[in-house]
Amino acid sequence: MLTMDSGQTRLLSILIIAIVLSGTAMIGLVLLQPSGNDSSNYFVTIAGPNEMSRNVTLSEMLLLDTISRNSSYQNTYGNVGGIGIYTGVRVASLLDLIGGMNNSQTLRVVAEDGYSQSFNRSKVYPNETIHDIQGDMILAYQYEGLTIPDYEDGFRLAFLPEDGYYSNEDANATTDPNPAAAGPQWVSNVVRLELLENIYTETLAVNETFLRTLSSISGEGGYKKKSGEIVGPFNFTGVAISVLLQQFSNVLDEYTLIVRSGDGYANEYPKSVVEGVVNGYTPSGNPLDVINSTMILAYELDGAPIIDNGPLQLVFINEDGNLTDGFRWSKDVVSITLVGENSGGLILCNYILFQTDNCLVNDAYITNQNWF
Repeated sequence: MLTMDSGQTRLLSILIIAIVLSGTAMIGLVLLQPSGNDSSNYFVTIAGPNEMSRNVTLSEMLLLDTISRNSSYQNTYGNVGGIGIYTGVRVASLLDLIGGMNNSQTLRVVAEDGYSQSFNRSKVYPNETIHDIQGDMILAYQYEGLTIPDYEDGFRLAFLPEDGYYSNEDANATTDPNPAAAGPQWVSNVVRLELLENIYTETLAVNETFLRTLSSISGEGGYKKKSGEIVGPFNFTGVAISVLLQQFSNVLDEYTLIVRSGDGYANEYPKSVVEGVVNGYTPSGNPLDVINSTMILAYELDGAPIIDNGPLQLVFINEDGNLTDGFRWSKDVVSITLVGENSGGLILCNYILFQTDNCLVNDAYITNQNWF
């Protein structure tokens, strides 16, 4: 049974929750549609403001200027991965097909499974200084001589610096906010490049003192892995996402929630999932079409602070003991972002995690607090 309590246990970290309201409505993913080996059967959707959208097929990409270079990346654990020769087209060239990208926009690169990464214009159209560090941002369709569909990573976002190694240091030096690691930016099986207008941004810094002012919620939650293994259920305590959303002055009728972890990975949740309507499983693992769960930001597991994959986790709890899919859970949460459709004045900044930064807002400076 879910219980509400005004008391809070000690929270060991600080969370930045950012709302980025977009000038375009979120549109459903368009998946790769392989039907034979004809290159015209494989495409990526390029979407811009005002519902501007077009599919660019592999056969069309082959007609654009290509770039090919040896590259690799450093992952979250400091290891090197993806070593090999990548061939593809500059992401900038693809965006130019719908009119290009301006400084007020953010590029969101979306994979087939919903994973995404977001980038400012300077990453897509790098100046000389940034280019010397990160090289070209490309959408690769070929790796080590294997072309889609034989290249199983599908269309892959990649960076091709001259030295052939896109390190964590390179990623941090050229990306705002700090991504922590380079590897998560190399998105595999890309299905969509989407330009979002950054029209309104509202940021809330959450620490232990603030969370103690909010109602807590407790309940059981568990999940089923893709392998079929059942994990949990456990008893979690935290703050319902719906309660956190009430702290903001602008919550749109339609939105997508992007939850980012400390290692740079991100999960996306449509409004319906945020409100708890998900596919799930019985406690024994049998599939259910729809279950009602509560999405919470948990800071306590079985009555103690979360240590593994914490101190903050996004989890789903419910009264019936039902399970959700493991991929919906997010560990080590560091930011939550709302993206949706709105109109208003332009804000020329994005949220910064755990840093002091100045944002130009309608010709006035706002300084984010440094919570370290």
